[in-house]
Amino acid sequence: MANTPATSSSSAGPVLRGLHNATIKRNLAVALGLTAVVTVAYKLLINDPKKAAYAEFYQKYDANKSFERMKAAGRFQSC
Repeated sequence: MANTPATSSSSAGPVLRGLHNATIKRNLAVALGLTAVVTVAYKLLINDPKKAAYAEFYQKYDANKSFERMKAAGRFQSC
Protein backbone atom coordinates (compact mmCIF):
# COMPACT_ATOMS: atom_id res chain seq x y z
CA MET A 1 0.00 0.00 0.00
CA ALA A 2 2.93 2.34 0.46
CA ASN A 3 3.61 2.27 -3.30
CA THR A 4 0.08 3.06 -4.40
CA PRO A 5 -0.32 6.35 -6.25
CA ALA A 6 -2.23 9.10 -4.53
CA THR A 7 -5.59 9.92 -5.98
CA SER A 8 -6.62 13.47 -6.74
CA SER A 9 -9.56 13.36 -4.30
CA SER A 10 -7.49 12.34 -1.26
CA SER A 11 -4.57 14.74 -1.64
CA ALA A 12 -5.85 18.15 -2.57
CA GLY A 13 -3.09 20.72 -2.64
CA PRO A 14 -3.08 23.83 -0.48
CA VAL A 15 -5.21 26.75 -1.58
CA LEU A 16 -2.76 29.48 -2.44
CA ARG A 17 -4.99 31.85 -4.38
CA GLY A 18 -5.48 35.00 -2.28
CA LEU A 19 -3.33 33.68 0.57
CA HIS A 20 -1.14 36.78 0.67
CA ASN A 21 -4.13 39.14 0.82
CA ALA A 22 -5.79 37.05 3.54
CA THR A 23 -2.58 37.07 5.57
CA ILE A 24 -2.23 40.83 5.22
CA LYS A 25 -5.82 41.38 6.35
CA ARG A 26 -5.32 39.17 9.42
CA ASN A 27 -2.00 40.81 10.32
CA LEU A 28 -3.52 44.27 9.90
CA ALA A 29 -6.42 43.40 12.18
CA VAL A 30 -4.06 42.01 14.83
CA ALA A 31 -1.79 45.07 14.59
CA LEU A 32 -4.71 47.49 14.94
CA GLY A 33 -6.09 45.56 17.91
CA LEU A 34 -2.73 45.50 19.69
CA THR A 35 -2.23 49.20 18.97
CA ALA A 36 -5.57 50.02 20.56
CA VAL A 37 -4.78 47.91 23.64
CA VAL A 38 -1.34 49.46 24.10
CA THR A 39 -2.71 52.99 23.64
CA VAL A 40 -5.38 52.51 26.29
CA ALA A 41 -2.92 50.83 28.66
CA TYR A 42 -0.40 53.69 28.25
CA LYS A 43 -3.09 56.27 28.92
CA LEU A 44 -4.37 54.53 32.04
CA LEU A 45 -1.05 53.37 33.51
CA ILE A 46 1.31 56.24 32.62
CA ASN A 47 -0.40 59.37 31.33
CA ASP A 48 -3.27 59.72 33.83
CA PRO A 49 -1.06 59.29 36.96
CA LYS A 50 1.46 61.76 35.54
CA LYS A 51 -1.26 64.35 34.91
CA ALA A 52 -2.61 63.84 38.43
CA ALA A 53 0.87 64.29 39.94
CA TYR A 54 1.41 67.56 38.05
CA ALA A 55 -2.05 68.83 39.08
CA GLU A 56 -1.33 68.00 42.73
CA PHE A 57 2.08 69.67 42.60
CA TYR A 58 0.78 72.91 41.14
CA GLN A 59 -2.13 73.08 43.60
CA LYS A 60 0.37 73.28 46.46
CA TYR A 61 3.08 75.25 44.62
CA ASP A 62 3.80 78.80 45.73
CA ALA A 63 6.10 80.56 43.27
CA ASN A 64 6.90 83.46 45.61
CA LYS A 65 7.86 81.14 48.45
CA SER A 66 10.11 79.18 46.09
CA PHE A 67 11.70 82.39 44.83
CA GLU A 68 12.40 83.61 48.35
CA ARG A 69 13.93 80.24 49.27
CA MET A 70 16.26 80.35 46.25
CA LYS A 71 17.11 84.01 46.92
CA ALA A 72 18.01 83.22 50.54
CA ALA A 73 20.22 80.36 49.36
CA GLY A 74 22.18 82.76 47.11
CA ARG A 75 21.14 81.23 43.79
CA PHE A 76 20.71 84.59 42.04
CA GLN A 77 23.44 87.11 41.40
CA SER A 78 21.15 90.01 40.45
CA CYS A 79 18.74 89.87 43.41
